[in-house]
Amino acid sequence: MGSAITLTAEEVLFLIRLPLRLRGTWITWRTGFDPYFLMSRETFYRHARVLSAKYGVEIRKPFVASK
Repeated sequence: MGSAITLTAEEVLFLIRLPLRLRGTWITWRTGFDPYFLMSRETFYRHARVLSAKYGVEIRKPFVASK
């Protein structure tokens, strides 16, 4: 088994404020999986566009934790 993913307080608030339809995509990306392979191409790019434009999150690139 892999190690547990811990969200910061800011990430938890961000997740709560996301629309329900984007939460699964964001949490999938945040845990290190590429959501491109878990949904249709159209859905992935639609979610990527909204997350980038409205929330400043770029899911087209792998998640990199800031230190």
